[in-house]
Amino acid sequence: MNDGEQGAQRPGLVLLVIGTGTFLSAMAASTITLALPELGREFGVSIDRSSWVMQAYLLSVTSLMLVAGRLADLFGHRRAYLAGFALFGVAATACGLAPGYQSLVVARLLQGMGGAFIMSTAPALLTTSFPPARRGQALGMLSTGTYAGLTVGPPLGGLIISTLGWRWVFFLNAPATLVVIALGLWLLPRATPRSGQRLDWAGVATLLSGMPLLLLALSQGTAWGWLTGRTLGVAAVALILLALFVVIERRRQQPLLDLTLFKSMRFSGAVLSAIFNYVALFVQTILLPFYLREGLGLKSAAAGLLLIAQPLLMALVASPAGALSDRLGTRSLATTGMLLMATSLAGMTALDQGSSQLVVFAWLALLGLGTGVFISPNSSALMGAAPRQQQGVAGGVMAVARNFGMVLGITSATAVFHASGGATGHSWTAIDFSAMHRALWVAAAIGVFGAIASFVGQRTSSTDH
Repeated sequence: MNDGEQGAQRPGLVLLVIGTGTFLSAMAASTITLALPELGREFGVSIDRSSWVMQAYLLSVTSLMLVAGRLADLFGHRRAYLAGFALFGVAATACGLAPGYQSLVVARLLQGMGGAFIMSTAPALLTTSFPPARRGQALGMLSTGTYAGLTVGPPLGGLIISTLGWRWVFFLNAPATLVVIALGLWLLPRATPRSGQRLDWAGVATLLSGMPLLLLALSQGTAWGWLTGRTLGVAAVALILLALFVVIERRRQQPLLDLTLFKSMRFSGAVLSAIFNYVALFVQTILLPFYLREGLGLKSAAAGLLLIAQPLLMALVASPAGALSDRLGTRSLATTGMLLMATSLAGMTALDQGSSQLVVFAWLALLGLGTGVFISPNSSALMGAAPRQQQGVAGGVMAVARNFGMVLGITSATAVFHASGGATGHSWTAIDFSAMHRALWVAAAIGVFGAIASFVGQRTSSTDH
């Protein structure tokens, strides 16, 4: 009996555990962006280097996601989920204790390893526990838990940073982790490992060599120079290794990633849309805290309150959007959500030193509305296009798309911002605001591409599996 067969007997309890874990981890993680200016000043690093506190986590989690999803399919989603949370909590404590910038980045790499198992198994646990007719609703409620945590995180993080310091945003992860592990041990269904299955070690080796190198080239392109021998060399080696990975997977009877999944237009369209979504979203995610702190001169607590707007609207609409997609299909909702995102990002290009906090809140709220309308239907389309026995891998693909988009978003934000003359660490001048505007225009254009991918890719409203 597998995870899904046991979980189907008590899907509400599975949702309780996964939702709680999602809420607590999102709440703890959402404070980290707000802490970047503070830790940057303490360690004496620029926005490029301080952003690596986020990018190190994303590099690790993105590189390991498919491996984590495959291991979860082989040995049980429950086991992988709880092990991921244990590692996540231990590494977060190490982040809080980090004596310097380098050790903090290393600890974040370890935290990403735990995050890979959490992110790939959470949607798999839900989609194997709920019937297809309720899949969108279940994933919508999962998204609601995520965005509720993201709503609570910024104001709580602002208060913690102002009173206790930035290190405590990492220490918060420890009690959250213990709560989730206790609930999971009690309520998540046990599973018998699948017999006759094995891990594709050649695929693992080429993926875990090629993916980090590709992400490294993308992340460091601005610092190294996009046309330098170092950047081009690392990118070339990465692409060769990933091409070899594809060749290996096509010849394996039990591949790490079944490439036939991408023959489904529904699956491929949802993956591409998710990448565009998170690229656009993270351009503003990396720039807005600096705009609020150094452009408007707000304190951490006030900036945190403003940043509530986006996740609050996401939390309010994600679950209804997921339930609505079960009845109406995913295409129209996902497309509409991406167009709303693009509109809000274009609107943010008017923000300057004279903008009121109400205007900032309104644009962030519209961004949250669009993201909330998009996420659950798109996730339902992606997971529904994958066979039941590959839900862990599908969840891994979904998380890879998300985190790859985040890396590209951060890279795009810093690349365009610096190329346009922007800088951080001081009160912003006209050129800094102009640099932010250019980056946001790029994000808005990417949002439009995401809407096109949703409209073209999700041609059918029926579930595939």
